[in-house]
Amino acid sequence: MNPFTNPILRTTVLTVCVSIMPQLFFKNGFLLSYFLELGLKSADVLILLSLPSLILLILLVPFAYCADLYGKKRIGQMGIFLSISGFGLITAAGMFDTGVAVRYITSGILLFSIGLAALFSGWFALLTPLIPKDIRGRFFGTLRVSWQIFAICCSFILTYILEKRSDISTYQVILIFFTTLLVLQFRLYSSIPERHTRPASRKSLGSILGSISDLPGYMPFCAYCFLLMLATGAWPATLGLLEKHVLNFSDDNIVHMGTMLFLGAMAGFYMGGRLVDRYGTKIVFLTVHGLYFLFLCLALFRGISPVSMTIYFSLVTFGLGAAQAASSIAMTSEMIALAPADNTSVITSICMALQWGGAAISGVIAGKLIEYGILAENWSLWGLSMSRYDSLVLFSAAMVFVFVITLGLIPSVMKTKTASWVPHSPKNI
Repeated sequence: MNPFTNPILRTTVLTVCVSIMPQLFFKNGFLLSYFLELGLKSADVLILLSLPSLILLILLVPFAYCADLYGKKRIGQMGIFLSISGFGLITAAGMFDTGVAVRYITSGILLFSIGLAALFSGWFALLTPLIPKDIRGRFFGTLRVSWQIFAICCSFILTYILEKRSDISTYQVILIFFTTLLVLQFRLYSSIPERHTRPASRKSLGSILGSISDLPGYMPFCAYCFLLMLATGAWPATLGLLEKHVLNFSDDNIVHMGTMLFLGAMAGFYMGGRLVDRYGTKIVFLTVHGLYFLFLCLALFRGISPVSMTIYFSLVTFGLGAAQAASSIAMTSEMIALAPADNTSVITSICMALQWGGAAISGVIAGKLIEYGILAENWSLWGLSMSRYDSLVLFSAAMVFVFVITLGLIPSVMKTKTASWVPHSPKNI
């Protein structure tokens, strides 16, 4: 059965595609360039781009509990409405000076992030009864590839537009267009049916959370996910600031790096899924640690590259995107395999919230290190000139290397199961 022959599944794919770019703007350098164009400081940009992950950490589990009790679509529709409102405020920020713009941006990101938490909380549970088991893997694979192809096409177009003109009004027109697509998302999402497979749990949230410690291997695995995201969560924004302030990349070049990130993710999804199926998740995570360490170090040693920095960082970003995507496949596969059949929405939300929480804390720490002037503006490493952003990259590489010892926390029950192509947040790609 082809997923696109089923009208419900076709609508689901379209729903994700039309809504994906606003989420990816926090990662692909677009909002970073927009905020810098408005005059925001680097430290503020790092913290603002980390806010969605922080909000998801705090609100995802409570929203998941509400979705099980009061209806997944009702909570999801509220979330989309908040996301539209939030992105509207981010767009409107371009009409004001920097001081006022920061307040609009902060309010907009908060609303947008609360909306994402509400939408994501019941997304898996909404889709599961709609997708026949015999095509579930194929459908989720199709879904991932579809939104990535859409994102890559949009990124190429945005790169071309920003190459021709990159003033604030251009950013606003782009933001208005994608805000309009969020309105279309609301209509598409509303047409997806909600099928109840069992009565909603009447256990209290506290009792559900208390039962997690009884799940073999689940909390150690969640702890590993948190640590991995703590080590790697800030690298997209850090590299973007490095490219902007140290390498003097243009806005279109920075968005082009976002395109390379998506292309790397496609390769990572494919290879990660095959490796999980064949060898289990531990070997994938070990490979991911090696790739992260390698490409973060390559970013530091750019001074010895014989090619242009645009080509060099395209390759670095591609590699990091592949590592991030492969880790998300392994995380999702292990999480689904470890989660019980009861209260799945809440329990899986805890693992995802910790992943986003690790990324959020990583970004906030990086922002505060820059804001307080703790990192040296200029320093050298084996004769190569470095900046404060390189210090952050070095910290990430060191943590990735050290956290290899935490691989013992992973039960790796996926050795004989199929990799899960569940569509989760672009934060993990």
